[in-house]
Amino acid sequence: MTLRLVAASLLVCALAPTLAAHDSVKFISARQAPFTGPLKLTAGDTPEVFPANGISLLGWIPLDQLGGGSSGADCWGYTAPSGREYAIIGTSNAVAFVEVTDPGQPDIVQVISAVGSSWRDIKVYQDHAYYVSEGGDGIQVVDMSDIDNGNVQLLSSVGGPGTSATHNLAIDETSGYLYRTGGGGDPTEGLRIYDLSNPSSPQFVTSWDTRYVHDAQAITYTSGPNAGKQIVFAYSETSSGGGSPGVDILDVTNKGNIQTLSTLFYSSPVFSHQGWLSPDNQYIYINDELDETSFGTLTTTRIADVSNLSNPTQVGTFTTGLTAIDHNLYTKGTQIFEANYRSGLRVFDASNPTAPVDGLLRHVPARRCRGVQRSVERLPVPTEWHARGQ
Repeated sequence: MTLRLVAASLLVCALAPTLAAHDSVKFISARQAPFTGPLKLTAGDTPEVFPANGISLLGWIPLDQLGGGSSGADCWGYTAPSGREYAIIGTSNAVAFVEVTDPGQPDIVQVISAVGSSWRDIKVYQDHAYYVSEGGDGIQVVDMSDIDNGNVQLLSSVGGPGTSATHNLAIDETSGYLYRTGGGGDPTEGLRIYDLSNPSSPQFVTSWDTRYVHDAQAITYTSGPNAGKQIVFAYSETSSGGGSPGVDILDVTNKGNIQTLSTLFYSSPVFSHQGWLSPDNQYIYINDELDETSFGTLTTTRIADVSNLSNPTQVGTFTTGLTAIDHNLYTKGTQIFEANYRSGLRVFDASNPTAPVDGLLRHVPARRCRGVQRSVERLPVPTEWHARGQ
């Protein structure tokens, strides 16, 4: 299998003063400027050539064409009813909508200016995009219904209780609920929940503030013993600065009576950052952002069996064998696509879900070390998998 890579902007870090987990002297001192190109993926090993195995670079747009920000943040994807595909890319001062239907010729459709922040995260529901940031401004709502004609409309900014800042957001596309996560502040920002019955006008419903939630995945089970249940897997700590990191498994079916089914405390925890379910919802793969730098260990991603939501158990770990931080990952079929700070995109074969094997890869050998470089995020498109780097 060959992975086709469309890189939106490469090798930019994401640092901001809001979260103690990200603003230490060690992190800030290791910050690097965005890569400006020219970009190459080859089997070579020189400063401006990025070695790759099983990945072909088809297109690249440098960061300075995506709104002029100093760094990139998150990216997500949208497939229009016509089948045309779009990448939605957050930068430190904008959100760019880029058509990637022909990955060899990515085309910028529109760039929307945004409040300054090193964090900006994006999700999609139906034909609307929603983005948030640590810089504030609540939830930005974008209508993409006419994107094929080059029109993207910023509709509104939606607030709610607590701080206007948000670290990330998750959307349960089956139930139609949006979950804002984090943002720091006092009281602790866990989850703030919004009804998307009218996608253009999210309505605040309730909040859950038992723990700080850095990131989350929200799903509705459609089969098995949990069929009909709306469940949130919350990657959490006691505060935005960390403490008792773990994964809270929440039953949010009844928004007026959210239940904590369990909290998984995994091995050698420092800061529970992000994770994702296996396609059959039997396992989760967990990224801890600070264990490698704290303990001097190799990249370590945890595996937990969540077939019993009330009794999750860690069943293993996997690694690249390098020293980079595992940051964000997503699953598709029997593969795990994982972004690592200084070892790029790693693609694991998870045919055996409890023993993933490092297979396809893209990395930066000169920066193969524990550090703070975010490399790749995920663009989910149903027709074909393309990776977008940052």
